[in-house]
Amino acid sequence: MHACRSYIEMEKRFKVYVYEEGEVPIVHDGPCKDIYTIEGRFIEEMEQDHHFRTKDAHKAHVYFMPFSVAWMVRYLYKPNSYDITPLQHFVSDYVRTISTKHPFWNTTHAADHFMLSCHDWGFDPEPYPGFHRLLLQ
Repeated sequence: MHACRSYIEMEKRFKVYVYEEGEVPIVHDGPCKDIYTIEGRFIEEMEQDHHFRTKDAHKAHVYFMPFSVAWMVRYLYKPNSYDITPLQHFVSDYVRTISTKHPFWNTTHAADHFMLSCHDWGFDPEPYPGFHRLLLQ
């Protein structure tokens, strides 16, 4: 019963800050009608005035980088090239933008930041100390 009360309390208090940097289609949008739909639906839910979202970054527990890996693959990757450099550059540029504009990345070295990738195209977190890769199945 204690775990249930803790979960209910977390639902009331937990807040996510969604970075506003970036432009559609790669940021703030995602696929909603294919095998990666969960990525698009999650981004859509976070973009809307959801009860977990806060516009005040100081009240956030975690920070969401709302770029779509599926759209990065669609718009930046050249099929059969096996060159993921354009995707890496996009992520690096995005991180550089938010880390220089907002203090939150640097405060925890990104330990409280996350992105979503619903497939094997997730990026390598090694160049970003503190950024952890969590795999959920």
